[in-house]
Amino acid sequence: MKFREIDGRIKILLLMFCEILLGVIISLIISRISSKINNVKINLNHVLFMLIIFLFIICCVLVLVKYFQKIENKNSQEDIPPDQSAVSVTTKLQSTKKFLPSKIFVSTSLVVAGFVAAFIVQKILNNSVIPPLPVASPTAISTSIPRVTKVLKFALLPTLDFKTLEEQENWNNFIKDMERTLGIPVNIFPVQSYKEAIEAINNNDAQLAWFGGQAYIEAAKENNIEAFAQTVNNDGSRGYYSYLIANKNQPISQVKSLDKNQSDHYIIDAIKKGLLVTFAFNDKNSTSGFLIPNLCVFAKNGVEPETILNNPPSFLRSHEATALAVADQRVDVATNNSEALARLKKSHPQAYQKIEILWESRIIPSDPIAYRKDLPENIKKNIQKFFYNYQNQTVLNIMGWSGFEPASSSNWDIIGDFDHITKKIKSGASNAQLQAEAQRICSP
Repeated sequence: MKFREIDGRIKILLLMFCEILLGVIISLIISRISSKINNVKINLNHVLFMLIIFLFIICCVLVLVKYFQKIENKNSQEDIPPDQSAVSVTTKLQSTKKFLPSKIFVSTSLVVAGFVAAFIVQKILNNSVIPPLPVASPTAISTSIPRVTKVLKFALLPTLDFKTLEEQENWNNFIKDMERTLGIPVNIFPVQSYKEAIEAINNNDAQLAWFGGQAYIEAAKENNIEAFAQTVNNDGSRGYYSYLIANKNQPISQVKSLDKNQSDHYIIDAIKKGLLVTFAFNDKNSTSGFLIPNLCVFAKNGVEPETILNNPPSFLRSHEATALAVADQRVDVATNNSEALARLKKSHPQAYQKIEILWESRIIPSDPIAYRKDLPENIKKNIQKFFYNYQNQTVLNIMGWSGFEPASSSNWDIIGDFDHITKKIKSGASNAQLQAEAQRICSP
């Protein structure tokens, strides 16, 4: 069957389907682009959105008009018997031209209707899928709630892994539990780096955030946020450890020091002997992935990784990335921590088996959870109530925690001390007193 022989209504449905599909794709692209320019004072995303809609409609109208012209001309020629005169042809074409405005109207209406439908579909898709973690469904919204808290956006630090279906579902259950307690929708605000997490809460793109210690110290400098809770591990401890890790098959793993107080010297000696050539940090705003190993392995010994290493150190952005890079032998040594390796053991057991711990830090205060200071007091109290009394053991066990307890900014003062000493040493103010202070703060 030829396309022109298909019933006209079916043609319209086919065209409508194509327009909806194209509209959804274009709408998603527009949404992605516009999300990148939210901080621009002029509302450029709306201008861009309207411009692309306008161009899209014009293109579709031109295509459909051309199509209808072709069909009408073809039908006109086929419908005229061979013995008809040229006058009949002219009459038929004139009829076609008169009919053309109605075709333009139908085409334009069809495109507009298709794009409206596409926009609705795009909105549904946007609300149902927010990578990398599915967002919990919103609950009923009270009109009495201030505008800033109609939807509470929760920025999660990037070292929390959501790689398995179990982890994703577990976080969804955690968010749903939070929604039930707070009585307002809670949406995940996904971030890909500590810098994004800091910017999100300081720009009020998120009102609640799960930080690492160093990231919290950096974010708190703007004086917009305050920590109110920290995690408690299953064993009752309130902290974790920074690691330097290597692949078990690497020469550096075969002669590692067993003395925690001397293992930093072992790392420096291994670099000088050529046993350690490539090195990877996590993120410059990471406590265990940069701050502490940078001070307690390099600065403490009077060297900088950029100068002592033959190759500049890499920054791989997440603990999972550094662990997999070591497991795959893409780097010789990388930073990591005890919590991230525990998650890796579940999500990538084969990679975990290839990893050897070379160096371990002193205990680091566990992750701070903070909210913006300008949240209404009743919302703050409800958030505290949720975290302090959270008892869903199924969710907590998968996370590796027994619960949460009250905390304040002073819990992470030691992280500020790490940062302060590192900057002093790097500024060239290193002396015996600073070296002794670094030794004290770095000791297990």
